[in-house]
Amino acid sequence: MAGLKLTRISLKTKRNSRHPWIFSKMVFHPRKRPAPGTPVEVYSRDGDFVGRGFYHPDRTIAVRLLTEDPGEPLDEVFFYERLKAAKGLREDVLRIPEKSDSYRLVHGEGDGLTGLAVDKFGEVLVVEPFIAGYVQAGGMVAAALEELYPGHRIAFRPDPRTEKGEGASFAALAAAYPAPRSVRITENGVRFEVNLETGHKTGYFLDQRDNRARAASLARGRRVFDLFCYSGGFGIQAMFSGAESALGVDLDEKALETAAANARLNGVNLAVRHEDVFNFLRAAIAEKQSADVVIVDPSKLAGVKAEIPRALKTYDDLNRLAMQVVRPGGIIVTCSCSGLISEQQFMSVLANAAGEAGMELQVFDVTGAAPDHPVRTDFPEGKYLTAVFARVLPG
Repeated sequence: MAGLKLTRISLKTKRNSRHPWIFSKMVFHPRKRPAPGTPVEVYSRDGDFVGRGFYHPDRTIAVRLLTEDPGEPLDEVFFYERLKAAKGLREDVLRIPEKSDSYRLVHGEGDGLTGLAVDKFGEVLVVEPFIAGYVQAGGMVAAALEELYPGHRIAFRPDPRTEKGEGASFAALAAAYPAPRSVRITENGVRFEVNLETGHKTGYFLDQRDNRARAASLARGRRVFDLFCYSGGFGIQAMFSGAESALGVDLDEKALETAAANARLNGVNLAVRHEDVFNFLRAAIAEKQSADVVIVDPSKLAGVKAEIPRALKTYDDLNRLAMQVVRPGGIIVTCSCSGLISEQQFMSVLANAAGEAGMELQVFDVTGAAPDHPVRTDFPEGKYLTAVFARVLPG
């Protein structure tokens, strides 16, 4: 079976790492410039085989490796076997279908498929490529998915920012595999409509599935603020589990419309408010409004290293305000999905924010993404989500 045509790339040094990224400064770039996403075969300075993957001439990460096995070509069998193994982890090992019809099937490097995310939403498989290499390989990914999931719909949903940054267009794949407007899923016994037209990323954040269930179990009989609520995942599951009330706050009007619709779908009452979370918190403090459980789940605040100082300051300000609307002895569930900020850094921010608020945190759990977001030991960058569960006590 014909695989991807490979261009030879040589390194300036020996290969002393198993990390799947090779940086531009380590590579002899061909005089004739290959296109972004060109499939390549990489050799060390001494001529030893290093691996096969995708090349980009203009990015800091010049090569993203898919395999280090010289006997493993990049063909349909390769992508089928990687996707089959990924499916086995979710269904045979983790047994996710016992509690949800949706899961992350491919978590990039964690599943040996660099620069690729695939989310299964019911009978729709949403593919989001992050690197130009999938312009060529996307058809093989789709063919493997169709074989592994007969009767399911394949939908490519590239981010325009990725296309701009990579200098590549996924328009042909998006046209060949269009996404439906929405799809209905079940998570932890709760139904959700996932908006595939206006939703962020692949449409729904599956990484918080287990954290939503944990927060819901803590919310029974209690009043909940769901901040940065998006489509209502935390708040609706809290109400479904017997919360006294839940208020979702977000600045995305389309997401709030979806949240309200999801609440109606489950026969629960989720109040929603279109407002900047910082403004909401300042007003709530001034008006002495509070909740027993406050969930803080902002979008990524640091995408590059230069943004880390500003992100740390924002997390500090946000959590200092959020702690002040938690009733004494109540619970805060606060999250960071900025992979560049370590768990230790985030915990330090929370300790500082608590001190500024005149509070003390009693942390009883620290979690991450659901297990369908695996992390390989040679790619620790795959761990990006920190979720802290704590009581807020008077200082």
